[in-house]
Amino acid sequence: MDQNASIARGLPGFGLKEAGAAVDMERMQRYRLARLQDQTAAEDCVGTLLFGTHHLRYATGTVFSAIYNTHKPSRAAFVPAEGQVTLFDWLGDPDAPLPAIIGEVRPLPLLSYFPAGARVEGQVAAFAKQVAELARAAGGDRIALDIADPAVVTCLMDEGITVVSADRLIEHATVIKNPDEIVMLANACSVSSIAMARLHEQLHAGMTEYEAWSILNQVNSALGGEWLEYRILNSGEKINPWTREASDKRIQAGELVAFDCGMIGPFGYSADVSRTFLCSPDRATAEQKRLYAHAVENIEHNLSLVKAGVSFEDFSKGCWPYPEEFLAHRYPVMTHGIGMGDEWPAIPWPIDWEKDGYDGELQEGMALCIESFIGSDKGGEGVKLEQQVVVTSDGYELLSTFPWEPELLEV
Repeated sequence: MDQNASIARGLPGFGLKEAGAAVDMERMQRYRLARLQDQTAAEDCVGTLLFGTHHLRYATGTVFSAIYNTHKPSRAAFVPAEGQVTLFDWLGDPDAPLPAIIGEVRPLPLLSYFPAGARVEGQVAAFAKQVAELARAAGGDRIALDIADPAVVTCLMDEGITVVSADRLIEHATVIKNPDEIVMLANACSVSSIAMARLHEQLHAGMTEYEAWSILNQVNSALGGEWLEYRILNSGEKINPWTREASDKRIQAGELVAFDCGMIGPFGYSADVSRTFLCSPDRATAEQKRLYAHAVENIEHNLSLVKAGVSFEDFSKGCWPYPEEFLAHRYPVMTHGIGMGDEWPAIPWPIDWEKDGYDGELQEGMALCIESFIGSDKGGEGVKLEQQVVVTSDGYELLSTFPWEPELLEV
């Protein structure tokens, strides 16, 4: 299926005026490359060498064996500060169409002990020599690098290359989305809405947390999504405190079920959306409704602060005042960036500002996730909610449109 055609069809719940427009893939890829190249030059580097799965997708518009590449390097890309990208690929599809931003595809030498075995040292040295030649052709010997085995760094230094971290430049490159990327993020949120609706329909007493989580994964895959970053779905008192992963625990009628999608959807864009459901047929208790009301109030108050030009510190210190009972089990941050996965910035709660806060301000085109976890330090169940938005000049536009749980909102 043509990629533009699949986006143009639209899925329910976009909520953006651009939703019906086809994404211009080439325009988006050129925009992303320009952002990376501008930041590479700002770091006084002639190029950036990328191994990270999300980074490769952003820089090249291509993906192959994404999860495998996170632990055994099978792809890499050299992004010069000017010009086209050189892609290194071990097992990629030779017939796959390449974006115009890629000037050359080279075979990637085997850079890990599996499968290279005793030949790995020579393979890494050969790769470093190629990268050094690309750097010098780009006009210098200083490059940025994201993720690599120490042997790669050592061999690059042996070739006379100065290596610096690419972490900051990548985060600053990806932070502002163009309209095509915003539609992609909305599309991912639409996929997550379909997945959450399916989970809501199929949720029943006796199913395991693994079974419930698998519904999110299956729907994402069926609609062209790629993977889920984690398996965070919990039920009952296992919800509180937050961040446990799913287990074989069986969900009971009347328990809350909380989850974080952490979804890498179609085209590599994320839907990082959280909801809490009630497992029927039992009715919600007064305590469950109290927790849920606090979580909704937390989210909606903090959303009201979102606007381009607001400093990170003002955003933090203007946040919803956490009741003392829930403060110890608060989510680690009140908001964070989102794109092809979680991104900079991460803005802490006021109580953490002196320890974790830093300068910056919300900018138009940033995509953010607004977080809330409400769980008493005395134990019991908890409620996890999260909304995904894009920052506008006068506020925000909501990307995650799946509704709150009606029964938990009842007074």
